[in-house]
Amino acid sequence: MKFQPLVEQVTLRPAIAEDGDWATPLLFAAGPEVFSYSFASPAEQAQTILRQAFSYPHHAFSYEYALVVEVQQQPVGVMMRYSGSVKRQADEKVHSVMARLLPLHKLPKILMNVADLSRIKQEVRLSDYYILGLSILPEFRDQGLGSRFLAQAEVEARSQHCSSLCLDVTYSNRQAKLLFERVGYQVTCSKTTDRFAQMTRTGGLHHMVKSLDTPTQC
Repeated sequence: MKFQPLVEQVTLRPAIAEDGDWATPLLFAAGPEVFSYSFASPAEQAQTILRQAFSYPHHAFSYEYALVVEVQQQPVGVMMRYSGSVKRQADEKVHSVMARLLPLHKLPKILMNVADLSRIKQEVRLSDYYILGLSILPEFRDQGLGSRFLAQAEVEARSQHCSSLCLDVTYSNRQAKLLFERVGYQVTCSKTTDRFAQMTRTGGLHHMVKSLDTPTQC
């Protein structure tokens, strides 16, 4: 039986740039195939790119949008999230950061992969609260920490007057999909392309939504 941490032993805090060494491998593990596809790089290189990007402020992969969960002051999980309006601004700024980190010869393939992803992913509305990814250290899973993250995201979404939360999960990540369904998320769209399915071997992406106030459709 796994140890269930007491409520007073679990704390949440904003991430800092120095969390990158342990946090980015966890964040990468939440969607390694999608990160590798986005960066047009093998897994090891893609994780390095994410680690470098994490330390830069004001963009979609920045530590500024990450939340850390700790058990007895030990960091054991990370979640990256933002409102739809913040996401749009952060997405615009990510290009300049990636230009510093990615070799020029990868640009054509990156543009092709990003264009392909845009055909699969659903648009995040200004009234949405988007969860890019969350991950918990293996030895601390199945202890309610993922649900704690999702509950906090809901609190933040309501405080920012968002009408729903949303996220994307690969077809192959059935365990994550079950977690999200248990706390009220529903699949509203499932899409793929031949290129994405072949190169990532994940099947495709489910877009999952949890409505807070009004019915939400993608």
